[in-house]
Amino acid sequence: MKNNLKVMFYIKRKSLARDGKAPIMMRVTLHGERAQLSTRLTVNPSAWNHLRNRVMGRSPEAQQINERLEQLRCDMEACYDRLRRRHPEVTAVQVRDSYRADEQPHRTLLQGVRYQKELVERHLGIDRSLSTYYRYHSVEKHLQAFLRSAYGAEDMLLEELDDTFLTAFRGYLSRACNHRKNTVWVYMTTLKHILMEARLGSQRIERLFARHKLHCEFTERNYLTIEEMKRLVELDCLALHLRLVRDAFLFSCFTGLSFVDLKGLRGRDIRQVAHTSWIETTRHKTGTRIQVRLFDVPHAILLQYMPIHTDEVVFRLPSNGWCNRCLAQLMAMAEIDKHVTFHCARHTFATTLTLSQGMPIETISKLLGHTNIRTTQIYATVTHDYLNLQLDRLSKRIDALCADWKGVATDEKGALVAQ
Repeated sequence: MKNNLKVMFYIKRKSLARDGKAPIMMRVTLHGERAQLSTRLTVNPSAWNHLRNRVMGRSPEAQQINERLEQLRCDMEACYDRLRRRHPEVTAVQVRDSYRADEQPHRTLLQGVRYQKELVERHLGIDRSLSTYYRYHSVEKHLQAFLRSAYGAEDMLLEELDDTFLTAFRGYLSRACNHRKNTVWVYMTTLKHILMEARLGSQRIERLFARHKLHCEFTERNYLTIEEMKRLVELDCLALHLRLVRDAFLFSCFTGLSFVDLKGLRGRDIRQVAHTSWIETTRHKTGTRIQVRLFDVPHAILLQYMPIHTDEVVFRLPSNGWCNRCLAQLMAMAEIDKHVTFHCARHTFATTLTLSQGMPIETISKLLGHTNIRTTQIYATVTHDYLNLQLDRLSKRIDALCADWKGVATDEKGALVAQ
């Protein structure tokens, strides 16, 4: 039988890691059908030869990557030869899944989870964040507890997973762990990704999750009003750690910086342009450039914390969880009856300080560093004051248009009558 399998490699130029390197992907083509998977290798885009599917140059790193790519090609062809000896018809997806199964030594659920967690840990700071690692860690802990309580087991073979398991685990997250719908959605989505990477077989995974459509629900985003922000400013006799969190939170309210971007803000990110101070930095999450002008309040806060050396961070903040606990104390002291986390500062910036003041949502999106304006629409809530302001303006325009109307009057009850 003729070998119709074609294996080629390409790079994803639009998915660069933070070190500027592009992931190398492998594409399998068989009878016109395609399937692709990651090689877990990265390369500088300028060093990639797309015609030869190789890395250019004779450096040890280039030779090592090229040797690995050739080995991957041979392994994929070996999988195909083995499959076509057992099956009369073989698809590209079957070849890819068979290769994945050979690549992974683990056969149990928790082995697959730990393997993926280790991969995330190795890529921390490159194309994976610490929050992603914590999410995988949480899924592992929940699965361990669920297996003990529901099955009396320490682990389970991947082949034993079925629809009943997913239903029970989803219920466990909701009822036993008391997680909200969106948290359950995050954990179930992570589990699906783990199973995909565990080489369980994409078709079987789709069947497993057929009855478990994963959706998140819209939740109201809390934000502070101008009056509530004023109460925070007027808090006096604060301990040093509470003052730091209060000032950093207010600074974020006036600039729209996320916690991770604020924590990484350094003196060199502050620029002077025509007698005004600007923040010019790159968003940690999306890699987009953001430029925010500092008004009087954030500039006054900055002067208190501006480091001597430009390479030093401005706000020496611990973890996000620790800051949120401090914020809970501050809200109680300011008599603000809202559940406020550090992320509420971005909602306050988008809602109270920009949209409510008439700023176009396109400009708000640019200031927040969003790559999609639909994301900004989630942040920017139409407040009652803003709605009332817009309706007042509309009312004046309509009244002006209708001022010269004749033959319209009202009776004692306010009903329209003809004159």
